[in-house]
Amino acid sequence: MATSASPRQAMYDQIVSQPRLLLEVFDATEEAIQEALGHFQPQQWQAVYTAGCGDSFYAGLACEMAFARFCRMPMKAVSAMQFARYEADTLPPRTVLLGISNSGHVSRSIEAVMLARAAGADTIAVTGNGSSGIAREAAAALAVPIPGMGRAPGIRSYTVQLLSLFLLALHLGELRQVISQAEAQAWRQQLRGVAACMEATMPATDHLAHQLAQRLREEEHWVFLGSGPSYATALFSAAKLVESCGANAWAQDIEEWGHIQYFNRQESTPTCLIVPPGRSLDRALEILPYIKGLGRHTLVVTSADQTFLPTQTDVVLPVAQPVPEVFSPLVYCLA
Repeated sequence: MATSASPRQAMYDQIVSQPRLLLEVFDATEEAIQEALGHFQPQQWQAVYTAGCGDSFYAGLACEMAFARFCRMPMKAVSAMQFARYEADTLPPRTVLLGISNSGHVSRSIEAVMLARAAGADTIAVTGNGSSGIAREAAAALAVPIPGMGRAPGIRSYTVQLLSLFLLALHLGELRQVISQAEAQAWRQQLRGVAACMEATMPATDHLAHQLAQRLREEEHWVFLGSGPSYATALFSAAKLVESCGANAWAQDIEEWGHIQYFNRQESTPTCLIVPPGRSLDRALEILPYIKGLGRHTLVVTSADQTFLPTQTDVVLPVAQPVPEVFSPLVYCLA
């Protein structure tokens, strides 16, 4: 683990602060959502887009399942430039764009919101800065300030973005009468309870992660695999490795690994599968022996209840408590 003298201590501190942060901002996020939605007629929306850069793009991807599950609405997460330059002029009617930027000053994200408004879409800025450029450009802002904790690759901002989008999906589901108030409240309680899972998971994985860092510290090429919301977690995890260490790291869909990275000649490439219990677990179990059989060092982030054979993986990084797959991005990035 990081020490007080480590240059990555700020990043480590941000990681371990996430359970408390989720609970600290939960109610304020609920209030910000209700205020933002009051500017629109959400029952009339027929499509949801998210646009952002880097982590903000991944947050949208991570929540596609939530919008499908709770709202039964088509939801498309795209990068800010892709949206601005290739999507904004062909939007379907009654669209809402969620422009995501923690700082609120990212030029391409502001541009995406501006062009969405010009196309007649409703726009909401999801940001940590209610007075920022993206908040001013959008018709409404879902602004949740995040107390700073030193300079480090974005950790806390991603947690709040995920929470904001999950709660927004639940509110929309209620308004559209896809889920009842009682069902929405039960899901909110499960979402609040994810903090306890995060709290229990970190000590369960911390020592293992430290050992792996020592063992694999010279490796320059990494692959992270996931499907559904876990594909976003793979993207986020790869990004944090690049940002913190400068190593080459890629994210790939579990199935697509067999069509691309299977042919990689660098046999020792550490390969990490992110597989919560859910729709992609069976395919992960099928593909793991092939990954390990090629000589790749295999890591699996999964539920502590899931068992693996030595032929399937070298190391399991356990998630200590059950969490619904739809909320798994909050927890499965911790290791």
